[in-house]
Amino acid sequence: MGEVLGLFLDNLLGFDGLILLAALCNVFAYLNTRNKTNRVYYHFNAQDKLVNLTEDVKEAIKGTAKAERKKLTVNELLEYREQMNRSYAFYCNFTTMFPLLGMLGTVISLIPMVNLIGTETTGAFFAALTSTFWGIVAALVFKFLDSFLSYKIEDNEKHMEYLLNPKKRNGQESDE
Repeated sequence: MGEVLGLFLDNLLGFDGLILLAALCNVFAYLNTRNKTNRVYYHFNAQDKLVNLTEDVKEAIKGTAKAERKKLTVNELLEYREQMNRSYAFYCNFTTMFPLLGMLGTVISLIPMVNLIGTETTGAFFAALTSTFWGIVAALVFKFLDSFLSYKIEDNEKHMEYLLNPKKRNGQESDE
């Protein structure tokens, strides 16, 4: 058990540390994207915008819903949308690199194995596997977190389309 832990720590100081650093950067990218997404989402989904609900339901929602502190102008919404989309694109692209980092760590670790014989081969092979492991784990975690953002971004885009094109209702354009 101590040998395995020692190998993990050695690898953490190597290529696995790069993957860990990239994962930490992606956590900040996720939080930034989530904040930008929520700003637009809560504007469109504030309790004062809900219609066709009884007063009892509206009152119950009011107690639990996050309300936007100030109403946003169309220009502010467009600016937030642009920031949200830019941040989300960065986050998605950053997330997709983790399997590549894992494979790169595998390749870097496998190259020296050609010249190794004996027990040293086991350590290099373990390094290859841990890089692949951490890259895949990070990709899975951030892909999971993506599921919390994507639906809000789609909803925000739907509301933005309606805001920018108010004549378009129920999929039909009015004659003009």
